[in-house]
Amino acid sequence: MTTGLYQTNFTFPRQTGFYRGKVRDVYEIDHDYLLIITTDRISAFDTVFQETIPHKGQVLTGISDFMFRTFRETVPSAWLSTPDPNVMLMRRVKVYPIEVIVRRCLVGYAWRLYRTGGRLISGVRLPDGLIENDLLPEPIITPTTKSVIGHDVEITEREIVESGLVPRAHWEQIRAYALHLFQKGIEIAEKGGMLLCDAKYEFGEWEGEVFLADEVHTPDSARYLKLEGYYERQARQDPQIHLTKEYVREWLMRQGFQGQPNATPPPLPQEVVQEARERYIEVYQRLTGEAFVPRSYEKILEEIYTRCEAAIEQLK
Repeated sequence: MTTGLYQTNFTFPRQTGFYRGKVRDVYEIDHDYLLIITTDRISAFDTVFQETIPHKGQVLTGISDFMFRTFRETVPSAWLSTPDPNVMLMRRVKVYPIEVIVRRCLVGYAWRLYRTGGRLISGVRLPDGLIENDLLPEPIITPTTKSVIGHDVEITEREIVESGLVPRAHWEQIRAYALHLFQKGIEIAEKGGMLLCDAKYEFGEWEGEVFLADEVHTPDSARYLKLEGYYERQARQDPQIHLTKEYVREWLMRQGFQGQPNATPPPLPQEVVQEARERYIEVYQRLTGEAFVPRSYEKILEEIYTRCEAAIEQLK
C-alpha cells in the first residue's frame, strides 16, 4: 500500500502566505482566500506521527464537502469550492481562538476527566453515576481555547464573552449554529448507523458576520460509535466500537503514550494504519451514503497543483 500524502511544498501564483498545521497545508492567496490541502498525516495527543493513513485526507475533504453543502442554507461558511479531492478553497475569515465542542456522550477527554472524579468541564456540571460511553441528558457546549502549541484549555461561555474573545452577539449566534449543526449531525449519523458522540467546530468573522470556518463532522473533528448494538453493549458495560481517530488514541494509550512531555511516540504498526484507514472510509460511506473511490497517488502532487492553479485563476 502507498504511504500516502505526507506534505506539500507548492508555490502558487498570487500566494501571500503559508501555514503547515498538524494535518493541513494552508496556502493563502491574495490575502483573501485559503487553499486548504488535507494530507494523510495523523495526529493524536498533540503529536504528529511519521506514518500516514492512506486516503485519510480525501476522506476528510469529502465529508466536509458533503457537510458544507448540507448546511449551506442554514449555517454560513467560509467554504467556496472543492477543486480537488484533497483540497478546499475557503474565504479567509478572522477565526475566533475558540474550539466549540458539543458533547452528548461520555467519551474521550470528558470520560478521562470524569473517571478521576472530575464533574465540571468548561463550567458545565456532569451528572453522577455515569459510565464510559453513556449518553448525557442533553448535548452540552464545552469550549476550549485554541492553542497553536500544546494542549487546549477549558474555558466557560461566560469567560469567552467577558474576556472579549468573542463579542456577546456573535457568541450567541455561534452557540445557536453549533447546536443546530450537532442536532442535524446526530440525524445524519443515525441514518448511517452511527452515534455522534461529540464534535468540534470553529467559527470566524467576516464583514461583521459569523461564518463556520473549519471541517465539519469528520472522523478527526467528531467521534462516532457504531449504533447497532450500542445499547446492548452499554447495558453489559462492554467496550463500544469506535469508528474514528479514537481507535488510534486508544491503541496509543495501551502503549502508555498520551502525549506526555519528552515522551517518544511509538510508531504506528501497519495493522493499526490499515484498521484506521478502513474506519475512516467506513465513516465516509455511512455519512454520505456513497461508495468511497480512492484516488491514485501516482501523480497526486501534479494533480493538486494543476487544480489549485485553475481555482486561483477563477478568483476575482
